[in-house]
Amino acid sequence: MKKILVSLMVLSVVFALGSSASAETTHSTQELIDTLQAQIVQLQTQIESLMKAQAELRAKAIEITGTIKLIRSLREGMTGDDIKALQAVLAKYPDIYPEGLISGYFGKATLRAVKRFQERENLPIVGLVGPLTLKKLEKELEKDPIIHEDDTEQGHGAKRPCAIVPSGHLIAPGWLRKMNGVRPVVPECQKLPPGITQKLGLPSATTTPDTTAPVISGLSATNITSASAHIVWSTNENATGKVWYGTTNPVVATSTTPMVSSANLTTSHDFELTGLTASTTYYFVVESKDAANNTATSAGQSFETIP
Repeated sequence: MKKILVSLMVLSVVFALGSSASAETTHSTQELIDTLQAQIVQLQTQIESLMKAQAELRAKAIEITGTIKLIRSLREGMTGDDIKALQAVLAKYPDIYPEGLISGYFGKATLRAVKRFQERENLPIVGLVGPLTLKKLEKELEKDPIIHEDDTEQGHGAKRPCAIVPSGHLIAPGWLRKMNGVRPVVPECQKLPPGITQKLGLPSATTTPDTTAPVISGLSATNITSASAHIVWSTNENATGKVWYGTTNPVVATSTTPMVSSANLTTSHDFELTGLTASTTYYFVVESKDAANNTATSAGQSFETIP
């Protein structure tokens, strides 16, 4: 009997010790989970702070470029915020840069615009933005400064350049005669005085709001080569244009998705996609937005580059 009692006491002690160890293990696991959750929250806060700091640095860099003393020579194939500023200056003149793309990439359209600008200014027509062309561009910037508006597509405080057109140039007879009657393009970021708006017959603040989105038609990919293609379409009213593209279907519009755009309001849209890979299927979606910010987005389409 004593042996049985001793055995029962031993079993009770073992069971008690096991229960205690299990409780301690559960408690330790919960503490570890709580610690990891706290570290995740801390990391998220640090990431948000880092993204905010990076956005502020980007905005500051663009601001400095926008005050622009275009300090480097610019040529085809280059990219950067100074290319955006160059494109913003050229986009004021539809006869010089009808595409009006503010992409930050010095492509064929920008090359043609630079040559037209050089021809107008009686400079050597070389397509390279060197010291002589830079000097002329700096005068343009002094006359028509660049401001920076929020770039909602890029997000995180990103900015994009916008060249302000002197409102008097839109109605001054002498200036219009000098430019053969061609008015500069007024960017979306510019608000014209009511008097100028009335003289130009543009919609005023009292006009019935436009709530109808543009209608996109004739969307297609043309002039396809092994490394480039043109995306063209029409809208039934003046509207901006934007193309997102990539090799993944469907195309999702994010800050990392390749994209080209123009803030110019027009009914004919033609965007050149460059730097493509041969024998590759590309998918694309386009967007057009009218002056009232009504937006139309196309269905996804695709094309294949040639070998």
